[in-house]
Amino acid sequence: MKKLFPLIVIFCVVFVMTGCVETKTLHCDRCNKEISVKQSSDMEEDWIIYCNTCNEELFSDDPILGNK
Repeated sequence: MKKLFPLIVIFCVVFVMTGCVETKTLHCDRCNKEISVKQSSDMEEDWIIYCNTCNEELFSDDPILGNK
């Protein structure tokens, strides 16, 4: 019983923490990969959104984005 109780507590904590971050799924406009964003974000599917890979390929030398 002493070994089972900590496992139950850990399981409950992990279960509660997974529900803390609500996300919605959007799609990359270049490769159609699914992108998870916070539910509180005002981003919608009609926005132009790129995944990290496509963003790096398209804008790797853009000084505004702070890359390189």
